[in-house]
Amino acid sequence: MACMHLSTNPDGNRLERKRSAMKDLRSHALGVLCMGVLVSTLQAAPLDADEEVMFVPGIARTTDSGAIEVDVHAWLHEKEPLLVAHRVLARYLDLDLKQLSPVERARFNRRAALFRTESEEDNVIELVIEGVNGRVALPPTARSGRSDDRLLLDAGVARGPEQVVRFRAYTALTDPRRFRGEARLVPAQGLSVISDIDDTIKHTDVRNQREMLLNTFVRRFTPVEGMASHYRALAAGPDTRFHYLSSSPIQLYPPLADFLASSGFPAGSVHLRESTTWRTLIPSEGESRTHKLAVIERLLADFPQRGFLLVGDSGEADPEIYGEIARAHPGQIRGIVIRDATREPRESTRYAKAFEGVDERLWHVIHERDAWPVSLSASMPASAPAR
Repeated sequence: MACMHLSTNPDGNRLERKRSAMKDLRSHALGVLCMGVLVSTLQAAPLDADEEVMFVPGIARTTDSGAIEVDVHAWLHEKEPLLVAHRVLARYLDLDLKQLSPVERARFNRRAALFRTESEEDNVIELVIEGVNGRVALPPTARSGRSDDRLLLDAGVARGPEQVVRFRAYTALTDPRRFRGEARLVPAQGLSVISDIDDTIKHTDVRNQREMLLNTFVRRFTPVEGMASHYRALAAGPDTRFHYLSSSPIQLYPPLADFLASSGFPAGSVHLRESTTWRTLIPSEGESRTHKLAVIERLLADFPQRGFLLVGDSGEADPEIYGEIARAHPGQIRGIVIRDATREPRESTRYAKAFEGVDERLWHVIHERDAWPVSLSASMPASAPAR
């Protein structure tokens, strides 16, 4: 089973020469093939006992040649057990741990755990991929502990009805831990639902910082009523895929993943903001906008023949972001749904400005318990309405 690296995570710092040398070595290792079996000459050490890897679900696609491109997003870190870091984070968030109930404190401890970590720099993570013989090395981790790569694999690695590529980090034979990741195959054509999370499908109250922090770290995550059933109806389309986009930091991926699964939302790729320090927990408006625009533009570029449904809320800049995207890519946007979080009518000045120049049939504002727009169903047309 052959494998190639299509791109690595550029750094441009003092590690550039070392990364370049490692890339050359890795390319040589991955080029040694015998009877279709990958033979790796690059021997990265297995994870240390105090190191952990977190994979964020990515996407995979079929190339014109029939191979499978797989996006892998990994974070290598070492948990910091010191309680002083725990208290510092609580103080930064302006949370009084003494005022929390035992259940709330335990929940805070779990959700704050990945903010008390040390990211591991310049380490090589090896992957064991289902259907691939041998191991595949990712680029050396950056200062943030992140290693992102796009792999080219032979057809057949996407398994099961949902066409999922599954992999795990290589660990020692004596290590019982398993750090698993996956990427879902996205067909060249079909519907992609790009959905915001906070205040779109999960109650967060982003506009109230105090409530946002309590809802993020202390309280149980609660879904917005009706959204999971709307998404499941859309998922009935055989080529529908979901991409969950949020400005939340990657440290919150584990509880967010539990929320999506337990609330009945369809599985999909997850795109969270790069933030491996608690000091950047709360993004600026510019950081959030830049992150969301970059993710959406990348998905649109990767799948030029797919239609996209953009779902967000009015609590942040989703209307403005989605309007900008719709004007730039009118042929790819099938619809826009904005959940009302600010009690602004569709006729408001804000929406008129946000969606200026956008076909009025494309965008919808829904309120609590509103029916899902009939035009946005699993049988949506293959392209945006003609102008």
